[in-house]
Amino acid sequence: MGGNVLSRSEDLGRMEESYFWSKVKLTLILGLVEGKNVLDVGCGSGRLSKTLLDKGCGVVGIDNDWRAVEIARKRGITAFFSDINCWETAERFDCIILGDVLEHIEDDKSTIRKVHSMLKPDGCIVVNVPSYQFLFGKHDITLGHKRRYSDHELKAKLKASGFKIEYFRHWNLLAFPIGVLTKISQKDYPHEIVSNITSLSKLLEKILLLESRANCFLGISILCKARK
Repeated sequence: MGGNVLSRSEDLGRMEESYFWSKVKLTLILGLVEGKNVLDVGCGSGRLSKTLLDKGCGVVGIDNDWRAVEIARKRGITAFFSDINCWETAERFDCIILGDVLEHIEDDKSTIRKVHSMLKPDGCIVVNVPSYQFLFGKHDITLGHKRRYSDHELKAKLKASGFKIEYFRHWNLLAFPIGVLTKISQKDYPHEIVSNITSLSKLLEKILLLESRANCFLGISILCKARK
């Protein structure tokens, strides 16, 4: 059974490599990361962490899926199996990445306060979360989401913990119709189907990259950067 679960984690890692949404998210997040000492919260199999490591950053990753952590370690990432709210370190970071993490945490306010304390003076966080609570449905429940965020909610929680927001945008309008349809049908997103069609995935990646350059007001994800 353990081997089967491990293979599912490996499958997830492979899907992250091929799925157009994951590729574009990585590109957008990388454009906001700064400093040489980075913490990747919810590092998963370590794709983002490995990219930063290859760019010369000192990277630490944490994730609460030990199988994903093992895969990240095989990629050369210093990764820890832990929940962010339980993890303790004396190290302070230039930048902390929370890529699709906060929506999984019941007490997200505590998490935001925690990462604020883990930053160096003038350090920053880069956050990506799903938006539009009215789209909350079976897909979110399957993924373990507690909520989707409105602009006001995310900004208020960041500011309440002492952050100053420097960059705030929506992206992935391309998936909005799919989000509506999956909400109505109570079915899951067709991630695996799309990722397995290489030509379609590449086309959608190009479209989403173009869209992300032209639009910052609409989309089913919110990306922001905030300063301590």
